[in-house]
Amino acid sequence: MDDLYKMIKPFLNQTILTRYNFGFAGEVYIETDKFEEEYNQYLPILEKYFSLKKPYYCNRNYTYYSTDLIETTDLVKNIALDAPVILNLELSYDNKRYIIFSLTEYMLSCIAKLVGVIFSYTSLDYNYYKALKEYLIDLTDYITQIIFDEELNRFPPLSFGLIDSIISDLRELNISEVREYSEMDNILIMFITYFALCDYIGEHHIIISPLQGAALIPPFFISMQKYTNIVNRYSGFSGYEYVRFSKYDNTHYCELSLPDQVHLLGTQYPENTNILLIDDNTGTATTIKSIKQELLKYFKNISTCALEYYWEGKIFRTDYPAFQLDEIDLITPLCYRYFKILEEHLEFLKNGKDINFRYDLIKFSKINMIYDKIDYSLYINNNCTETSTKTRILSIYKRIKEVTNILSKITD
Repeated sequence: MDDLYKMIKPFLNQTILTRYNFGFAGEVYIETDKFEEEYNQYLPILEKYFSLKKPYYCNRNYTYYSTDLIETTDLVKNIALDAPVILNLELSYDNKRYIIFSLTEYMLSCIAKLVGVIFSYTSLDYNYYKALKEYLIDLTDYITQIIFDEELNRFPPLSFGLIDSIISDLRELNISEVREYSEMDNILIMFITYFALCDYIGEHHIIISPLQGAALIPPFFISMQKYTNIVNRYSGFSGYEYVRFSKYDNTHYCELSLPDQVHLLGTQYPENTNILLIDDNTGTATTIKSIKQELLKYFKNISTCALEYYWEGKIFRTDYPAFQLDEIDLITPLCYRYFKILEEHLEFLKNGKDINFRYDLIKFSKINMIYDKIDYSLYINNNCTETSTKTRILSIYKRIKEVTNILSKITD
């Protein structure tokens, strides 16, 4: 089962991600002494995207988390104009790469926000959904090349006419806001889990994810598969789709119900399509089980997965039951990030001034966030009765441990 992993494992030694400090929300920090002089030299451009969090510069600020439609679309246009300028500046290579990596993350976030709104309205979906999905792939292809230290080439171009048309149509519908963020906009988590899951996900035809939290997982996984398969020539995903549904998020409005959304998918793909249904995180697994139940009305082969889990619920008394091991096919040991802590952290990132914050930035590097407060292997062995399920879960756990160990050694 680990044939693909063995073939792509050498790519782990090529990544630049271990040179950065990743924070709790997926933000990336660079030391001030490496960045300050060139940052100040090009302040009119760079202050749009970076904030000072001593002793680091952070690649997110309040604009990244804007919910205002016009601010978001203005940011899209700014990035499209600024990125080519930055690529031509006389900057040190490491700083230029960090800046372009960051601007690509900004653009991914903005486009994902627009996709979330457009998907919810059938008139907008028809006109813009396909174009924005394709552009998301262009962006994840580009950031994947940066991750593997490829030469910094042309930033993916975007039609301003497309953005202006989207703005016009959204205004006609009296839509003025977008969602604040996607939970899984952490490149390091997605990178690690791709390597951990690659042998299991490789035989699926399409990825389906619920909007908004998991919006970036499908295009990123597809780009990673394309990049690592250039030399390996494995078959890859033929595409990805979204559904708009959540048992807990009251902002998940969509004109079409979940059954109607899935019915449309059933008209686009044959029933023997191998589907990977993947979410960003799960507590009870209620959302992902509800979506799978609808998909089973049209498709025979569906595997489920989330990248982070509410493992605390397995050992502490909680107000609601945690997920069950036999309810999800691809389970990782990564720990679910508390929303209360995440909200506090976002306030820290959005605040332009130094404010008191009770968490150590480096403490939340996701490379250290495997859940180890229980004996994971012992727990799985004692609570999995089905042999193949137990083997699969333990295999993913061991793989993530290996991948993170490799990345830690590169960092050292």
